Amino acid sequence: MGALIDRHWRVLMAVCTLMWGIYFIYDLPAPLSVSLQEHLLLSSSQYTYFVSALYTAYAAPNTILPFFSGFAVQRVGKRTVLLATLTSVIVGQLIFAVATQLRLQSGMMIGRVLIGLGGEIIGVLGSEITTRWFKDKELSLALSMVLCISRLGSVGASVFVPRMVESFGVVCVVWIGSIVPLGVAVTGAFYLLAVDTTTSHHESENIDSIKSLRRFPAIFWQLALICILGYGGINTFTISAQRFLAAWFYDGDQRKAGFATGIPYFLSGILTPVFGLLLNLPWFRSYPGALGATNILMMAAHLLLLYRIGPIGPMCMLGIAFASYGVVFWAGLARCLLSIVESCSSKTNMPEAGCRASDELEYGTIQLPTQLSDDRSDADGDNLPGETGEGIITLGYGIMTSLNSLSTAVVPILLAKIENAVGFTGLQVFFLILSLLGLFASVGLSWSWRI
Repeated sequence: MGALIDRHWRVLMAVCTLMWGIYFIYDLPAPLSVSLQEHLLLSSSQYTYFVSALYTAYAAPNTILPFFSGFAVQRVGKRTVLLATLTSVIVGQLIFAVATQLRLQSGMMIGRVLIGLGGEIIGVLGSEITTRWFKDKELSLALSMVLCISRLGSVGASVFVPRMVESFGVVCVVWIGSIVPLGVAVTGAFYLLAVDTTTSHHESENIDSIKSLRRFPAIFWQLALICILGYGGINTFTISAQRFLAAWFYDGDQRKAGFATGIPYFLSGILTPVFGLLLNLPWFRSYPGALGATNILMMAAHLLLLYRIGPIGPMCMLGIAFASYGVVFWAGLARCLLSIVESCSSKTNMPEAGCRASDELEYGTIQLPTQLSDDRSDADGDNLPGETGEGIITLGYGIMTSLNSLSTAVVPILLAKIENAVGFTGLQVFFLILSLLGLFASVGLSWSWRI
């Protein structure tokens, strides 16, 4: 049993390592800031659109692709999908680095598209692997650890890249910021390929995505709306944060602004495991209430920034909010998906027991297909149809990742237009509106949440 527990935590460490590398690469362009603008010989307005386009190029493929990740895993297997997506990230980041050195803006865009083709599907696979290995206990803590280490990748980019640019220049830092996180990500991915030997290739049990959508209850789609609103503000905040803070609070000092920009992600990295531990306690499992409180905290932070109060206080508030939002949202989604699997399993394979009430569901009762190394019999692995086991979990995470990417693709375009039209004041008003709408959506979720 001790060895099995140790293997669980090693798998979690590998997933965290993989996601740290992906997040560092994702957030690399923003902290390059003015130095990249000068290297590319762009005006301020041109660079504003260009850096937003880099994030849109990453996110655009993932508005659709993660939705089909469950089907792809069932069709060709998780190992093949992980290798293909990892290869796409490696090739894309190397193209981005070469194009940056040669000042080829189109090449940089192509590189970001390739990174996007693989990056978010890797996130879906990481969430599914974590959910499957920790389904019996400490699921909230495990998911929060993945989120924590992932955001530390963003922290590393925000804090260290501006400092390194001053010493080594843009081109050298882009290469360092490519090779190091790629090496870290490859290490984690290869460990998962060696240890997590689940086979998802069931020719006769491929999931029907459209049919499976009918199994998702109303609360899943309410969570989807919250995902779009919340991550539309969280994922895109760093795009303009460093320039905004430098202009309003630090007299153009990009280094100090880069440090301040990293505060929310540093705090969220530290606090995420704390919120994960709290969610394991029954009296802290009010997911809608926690989401609502988080939106209120984000509204307060953006109001303070709008009135130029801070910036350290508001950035700390955003750090607490980002930590809470990530943990509560993804833990709530995992609980929703596991309840769907339990309901399907009860109706399909345990008619004598009936379908348990949704408010009685617990993680430990879920019977999902696990890794082959568990030495479980084929009969046990067949207890669930292909569309209700790991396939439906992967589909659920894929849908949310697609919606997350949709907001990340659309919002930067809106931010660029707003910034060029009315300046940084308009950006803070926009983030305020997103938080307010997220609060309304959380209140609506509280009326139907019965899990």
